[in-house]
Amino acid sequence: MSAAKRGLSRRSLLLFGAGALGAAGLAACGATPTPQVIKEVVTQVVEKEVTKIVEGTPQVVKETVVVENTVVVEKTVPVTLAPTPTEVRIACYHISDSWNKTVEGVYAAFMEKNPSIKVKNEWRPGQDYWTKIQTEFAAGTAPDVTVNQMDWVIPGAARGMFLDLKPFIERDHFDMSQYYYPMSLEWEWQGGLYGGLLYAGGQALYINKDMLKKAGLQMPAKDWTWDDFLTYAKAMTNEAEGTWGVVGANAQPPYWSCSFIHENGGTVLNDAYNKCTLTETPAVEAVQWIYDLMFTHKVMPTPTTEFGGVDPFLTGKVGMSFGGTWNEAGIRDAKLFDWDFAHMPVHPQTKKRSVQLGSNAWSIISNTQHREEAWKLVEYLMGPDGQRGMMTLGIPGIKSVVDSPEYKQKHAPQDISVLVDDFGSSGHDYYPTADCGEWWNALGQEWTAIWSGEVQVQPALTNICTALDAIFAKRPPIYEKVKPTPSA
Repeated sequence: MSAAKRGLSRRSLLLFGAGALGAAGLAACGATPTPQVIKEVVTQVVEKEVTKIVEGTPQVVKETVVVENTVVVEKTVPVTLAPTPTEVRIACYHISDSWNKTVEGVYAAFMEKNPSIKVKNEWRPGQDYWTKIQTEFAAGTAPDVTVNQMDWVIPGAARGMFLDLKPFIERDHFDMSQYYYPMSLEWEWQGGLYGGLLYAGGQALYINKDMLKKAGLQMPAKDWTWDDFLTYAKAMTNEAEGTWGVVGANAQPPYWSCSFIHENGGTVLNDAYNKCTLTETPAVEAVQWIYDLMFTHKVMPTPTTEFGGVDPFLTGKVGMSFGGTWNEAGIRDAKLFDWDFAHMPVHPQTKKRSVQLGSNAWSIISNTQHREEAWKLVEYLMGPDGQRGMMTLGIPGIKSVVDSPEYKQKHAPQDISVLVDDFGSSGHDYYPTADCGEWWNALGQEWTAIWSGEVQVQPALTNICTALDAIFAKRPPIYEKVKPTPSA
């Protein structure tokens, strides 16, 4: 019998190898090793020669014998535990299932690129959203990042609720010149910037191409006028079949009715945004023209018309619909009929075109415990990657994204360049003021009376201006925000 050979078992070798590999791999990631005591079992192995009868013939073979007694060795080796990701809470009100799903995809893409940050998403009801966020801020329980609106930014910034993003932007050399949409009017206040662009969005004119074809019409030309628009609306209105030429044109300021007011040479507020101008002749004429769509030409339904509780355009019984860019995802997902975008018709005399264009933003709550991580998330969302992820929802803020073939393809077969062209050449803001939520509501109370037929246009607009000017008169000085003079 040969001399016994001793060595470590395979189990011991594997245990040691795995420990060495893990320590090296984690150390390479920059983590600090933490010494820990572990136990390792060493087993005595003996190889000996024995004689066995194989098919009647004695042969010498080697046999491995594991000795029963083992040695337990305790030793200290460095073991590094993976760091726990920092959780950043981000809150937004519910828009639609399609919209929410897209945004959640952007969050997921961010986490894939930033594994040290975990985004905790909070969808909330739109009702009382702002009230709840303020209450949570006061209690120190608010999310780290919140969606923001133009009527919240100044009241929030004035009380120190939002972080000024400019120091982060300047420190990290974030290129603000890459934006297609300027954010200064809506999100700046007293030299600070309190919102990072979610995306730019606004007015879209949707056309049901199936109804268009049935009426014997072609897609309208870029330079079509109010007169052409009325012709199209009449052609697609059929009382017997329950179809309408247009819906949504009467949406109150600061929405789609503003386009008609602006194209006729009127405004809703003065240049300083502190006085109502709806009683001036151009504004009155434009609102009257919209009123006549409903009560004279009867091509637009009254507010009491039933559509089964759904978007009238999705019923397939509306030829043209004024809506927001945020409606596109729902219309596309429904796949009910062929449709496309159309240019806003120009005024037949002034030849002006106007569409409403605005944005929402992401803001960082100032008492967050995770400022850097929250900024990293907002920087991503307002940057090229985040804006590219929002391509199907509206107009991304980054020029390179808007101009990309990928952006156009995402909206195909519809022609998204129609909206991009109208926004770029004729976009008008939503009259952002710190108290716009208040004056929008006051305006809406009288505006509704016009379309119900309770009050004629002229007296209703007079009532509106009386209510709005009373709100502006009590506006605190910190709310004043003069509209910048457009560059030549």
